[in-house]
Amino acid sequence: MNKIHTLPQEDRTNGWSAILPSRVPQPELRGENHFDWLVVGAGYAGLATARQLAEHHPDESIALVDAGEVGENASGRNSGFAIDLPHSAGGHAQTVAGAKREIRMGRQAQDRLRQIVRTYHIDCDWQDCGRYHVAVGERARRTVLAPYAHALRQWEEPHEILDRQALAERLGTDYYGWAIYTPGTALVNPAALSRGLADTLPGNVRLFERSPVIEHDLHGAKPSVKTPAGRIVAARAVLTVNAFSAQFGVYRNRQLPIVLFASLTEPLDARKRALLGAEFVWGATPANGVVGPTIRLTPDGRLLLRHGFEYSPDLRCDDATRDRARKRHLDMLMRRFPQLGKLNIGHFWMGWLSISRNHAPLFGRVSEHLWALACCNGVGIVRHTAAGLAIADLASGVDSEILRAYHAQERAAWLPPRPVLDAGVRLNMAWQKVAGREEA
Repeated sequence: MNKIHTLPQEDRTNGWSAILPSRVPQPELRGENHFDWLVVGAGYAGLATARQLAEHHPDESIALVDAGEVGENASGRNSGFAIDLPHSAGGHAQTVAGAKREIRMGRQAQDRLRQIVRTYHIDCDWQDCGRYHVAVGERARRTVLAPYAHALRQWEEPHEILDRQALAERLGTDYYGWAIYTPGTALVNPAALSRGLADTLPGNVRLFERSPVIEHDLHGAKPSVKTPAGRIVAARAVLTVNAFSAQFGVYRNRQLPIVLFASLTEPLDARKRALLGAEFVWGATPANGVVGPTIRLTPDGRLLLRHGFEYSPDLRCDDATRDRARKRHLDMLMRRFPQLGKLNIGHFWMGWLSISRNHAPLFGRVSEHLWALACCNGVGIVRHTAAGLAIADLASGVDSEILRAYHAQERAAWLPPRPVLDAGVRLNMAWQKVAGREEA
């Protein structure tokens, strides 16, 4: 058995779940267990994988294991954007055919999530309200928004180009000079969505929460994992733990773990809410994701701000870094919404995502009985749902459009070893923050 040396850092501060009713998690893994399938990691990818495997193999047993509680991991800590389009005009979307294939894949995954939400009446504040992609300065407008608008025209996707006055009327802030609005994004409470997906899994899926894997033999003829109180042996396994996959000896030197921080205000009172724009619910993503923040106005009148983008190779974060990020969030909110006066941060938390050098995913068969996927590149709700559906199809020998679309993508490029990697990443990020400082 191979030991796991780093476990997910759980700070128990996720604001998305803190504003929800309490939930009783599924029991932890105990004793010796045997299953036909084992899925490690209950984020969007793992949940989609387990559900799809259950549909392909209704008479086979599937174990889904997670180190923490569903909704408390990275899938429940993001900004809650289920984006249907490529996040930018780069990458595989540089070709019109590649972009349209990626859009069909994203919309299939988004439609699957929407169908599950509606079928099981999952209360996750699902809002089909679109997305504003915003820029403060001319440089970001010219280098990011203009190429994206050109790409949208080539892709034949509906969009609006908005100026400062239009944004002030809609969003209640004149901080941004330009934006592109696209209508296909859905906004959700990601913790509630994750919980709902987990609590409505098919009957042949058994979920084990609070069961961190401490030893594994996933590459053997009978993949197995050991947790503090139990063990699972399976015929086949799928690894869906994103940046933690390196701990399992999979996809090493292929992805960069990034920690971001999020703040959620207390609900705005009626007076402050009236000082914002005409849109009741909205979400805005920054043209420069390293420098600018993601911002949302939620259905219950809270402002969410997510920002930080710190390289986190050890998947750890100290209190001093957290304190600086929280103060920075308040400053960013006040500069964008000075008319609101003092704002109270009700919840502050951190969460990880993984990106690759070429913004491509990791996906495929690792060994005879093991498949894996990783690297969400910041668009995990839709992209990792699609990846979970596709990896289940691949492992089951089922051909599908979503699998063909995933296979057509590039794979994440190789990264140099540490400490060379650390120095290069930090130097590059420092340069990006200086060059894009007007977007802060």
